[in-house]
Amino acid sequence: MTGLFRRALSSPATIATWLLLVVPFALGSLSTALYSPLALPGYLLYGLGTAVGNAIAPRFEFWLYWVPFLAGCCAVSVVVGVGYEWWRDWTDTGSSGRRRQ
Repeated sequence: MTGLFRRALSSPATIATWLLLVVPFALGSLSTALYSPLALPGYLLYGLGTAVGNAIAPRFEFWLYWVPFLAGCCAVSVVVGVGYEWWRDWTDTGSSGRRRQ
């Protein structure tokens, strides 16, 4: 089971998901002209983290919510990577239960 999580952390699905969540949102934060519809999932995660963070500690500046945003994106990406690796293992096994070579 540890091998699955190790593969999931470095999985292309994990890295691609993290990049899709972070890069469009970060570009839009640098310049509003760079906002695109691809930034919506990252914006939703940032908004959720800001709402929770503001309820817990209302005196923090908004730029401090980037740390939980990046951690949340990492968590979502790892879940996607683990799901991808489970699906990949499930489809790679034949009816005999052995992994195909």
